[in-house]
Amino acid sequence: MDRRGQVAMEYMLIFFIVLIILSTISVPLVSDEINNVNDVASSVKAKNMLVNIAGTVNMVYSSDYGSVRTISVDCPIKSRVYYKSISNKHYIYTYVLLSDNSTKEVRVQVPCKVSFNNNPGYYYSYLNKRWYYNTEVKWINSSKGYDSVNVYFK
Repeated sequence: MDRRGQVAMEYMLIFFIVLIILSTISVPLVSDEINNVNDVASSVKAKNMLVNIAGTVNMVYSSDYGSVRTISVDCPIKSRVYYKSISNKHYIYTYVLLSDNSTKEVRVQVPCKVSFNNNPGYYYSYLNKRWYYNTEVKWINSSKGYDSVNVYFK
């Protein structure tokens, strides 16, 4: 090889070594960031679903007894939607499975007690990943005289 060919070959060798070193460092970092972005997106989608339901619960609760409202809810993940009361505050919540197999609780405050499936004693409901659920939100009275807003996913 002449002098110029030797220099070009050395530059190409250095370039490929630098490229290999950068790819071994940057690829794991990029894949971790992609997983983090997917986790945030799943959490935001689940929160959006809960906010949609909570807004309708608030609207029905603000209306007169016996009011009913039907909405369409996009369920982005397979999950359970729960109701719980903490310090006289009412919440609906779900858990989101993250990429590291841990779970994150996503919750939204609602103005009243919430039950599911047209039964005042049910405080959770299973949801599959589906484009839309026709969801009926209405006031119900239990046999014990308790009032609650019921969320029924059809």
